[in-house]
Amino acid sequence: MCSGFDAGLYRLMTKTWGHEASQKRVLFDDHSAEQISHTRGQTLVLLLPLILAAWPFDSHSLQNAELPPQPQPQAAKVKLKKIRVAVDAGHGYADNTGNIGGHCQREMDHTLVVADFLADALEKTGRFEVMRSRVGNALPRYQTRIAAIEKWKADVVISIHSDARGLATPVEQGDGGVCWQNPDEPGFSVLWNDEGPSFPARQKLGRAVGSRLRDAGFVEYSGVNYADLYTQDPVEPSGWIDKRPLKKRVYFLRASKIPTVIIETHHALDVTEVARWDEPKTFDAFSAAVAAAILDFAQPAK
Repeated sequence: MCSGFDAGLYRLMTKTWGHEASQKRVLFDDHSAEQISHTRGQTLVLLLPLILAAWPFDSHSLQNAELPPQPQPQAAKVKLKKIRVAVDAGHGYADNTGNIGGHCQREMDHTLVVADFLADALEKTGRFEVMRSRVGNALPRYQTRIAAIEKWKADVVISIHSDARGLATPVEQGDGGVCWQNPDEPGFSVLWNDEGPSFPARQKLGRAVGSRLRDAGFVEYSGVNYADLYTQDPVEPSGWIDKRPLKKRVYFLRASKIPTVIIETHHALDVTEVARWDEPKTFDAFSAAVAAAILDFAQPAK
């Protein structure tokens, strides 16, 4: 025998209503019982006499009953503004193929593969809108790319490149050809420009990218052959600032006020590094690091 509106009564109601009772509730307050569903209310009215006959109770017990927990209203979901990222596959216009690597691979082909993978990875996170500056066999000039990026109103620009450094040695290939190689200067680097009011934003983005790539296990370039071209950033060891006369500086880094960096992914004459960029895990780690860096950049200053 059970008295009061207790767990036994609630279990009978749950058993009787079946699955519907697990999804819906009857709410009681100090003044009334509220019918949440017309169909459910009819079911309760029909079953209530049977329930009362099976479990006698008094009004005092009902008034002091401990009701089952009620679902709490959930906070409204905040829709985050997506960060607009322009991903540029470096080189790839007219006769500008970029460097020729240790296996005679073209830089413009490498950058397109990496840029496409990065763009896809960023989009899959749901946190970014992505624009690709070079798609498929299209060969747009840099001026055309920058104009399109500015019209699209990108928040940041990530341009993918690879480096060819130092003195290379000719190495015969199995097909009878010759490719030039140099295993002595591995590593990635991040380049940006220090001109104008956009410099602080470029610097923040460049430092974030370099730091995240190092955290992911990528090794920064020593810079031994950058001495006449760039100045090393005093904070981020992978960061390098173009210091040449204005007309000789990298056009893509200085042509827009949108924060822009170039990532030199590796040394293309070093066949060990080239092989590493044939591994899917390298693409995964690289893309995750760049995504995290862009989110770091987007955080307001503390």
